[in-house]
Amino acid sequence: MPHLLISGGTKGIGRACVGLFAERGFKVTSLSRTGTPDNAVEGVLYLQCDVKDPESVKKAVDTAIEENGSVDVLISNAGIAVSGLAQDFKYQDYRDVMDTNFGGLFNLASAVIPCMVRQGKGVILATSSMWGQTGASCEALYSASKGAVDSYIKALAKELGPSGIRVNAVSPGAIDTDMMSCYDDETKQVICDDTPLGKLGSPNEIAEVMYFLQSDKASFITGQIIGANGGYLI
Repeated sequence: MPHLLISGGTKGIGRACVGLFAERGFKVTSLSRTGTPDNAVEGVLYLQCDVKDPESVKKAVDTAIEENGSVDVLISNAGIAVSGLAQDFKYQDYRDVMDTNFGGLFNLASAVIPCMVRQGKGVILATSSMWGQTGASCEALYSASKGAVDSYIKALAKELGPSGIRVNAVSPGAIDTDMMSCYDDETKQVICDDTPLGKLGSPNEIAEVMYFLQSDKASFITGQIIGANGGYLI
């Protein structure tokens, strides 16, 4: 059975990925700050981990490999967002967003790449955002962190391709998760109206894209930022 290691696997897109991959025969290790959630998926290994902390990540990855074997697929999904005027952000806001959204990917990739290189194969995926491609007013830090994710993904794809490792990101649009809770119904409706498909995306729709990208059907796809935004960004 292949082994999926995912961060931020207890809610939203991450929770959808955990359920989908487990249902389709993967051994799954979920890393999060809270560990095992109330809605735990049967058979999934839940580990407490702070993706901002390299030592916490290394310890969790070592445990995951010991329990579930070599990592075949990594999904760096943990992320946070802060909204506000650029001049009002504090340095700690910058550190929290960058260290989680980009630093988490860096720490996880650094921990699993040696294992994947040794086995001569592997897939690294990241949850990015359409704001990493186009930027968003009042979300400058979040946009910058996802732009860093996109650039890192492309660079890793070039570096790791000769080792048989594919690297891609999924760039969701507005998805119906807790991260959207800061918007009122009127704002959500405006977003839907600006989206050609006329709705918010679901976590399951993003999970299906992730599953496709790790599969053999995507064997010639690497270094790509795959948009899944209902046509919002064309």
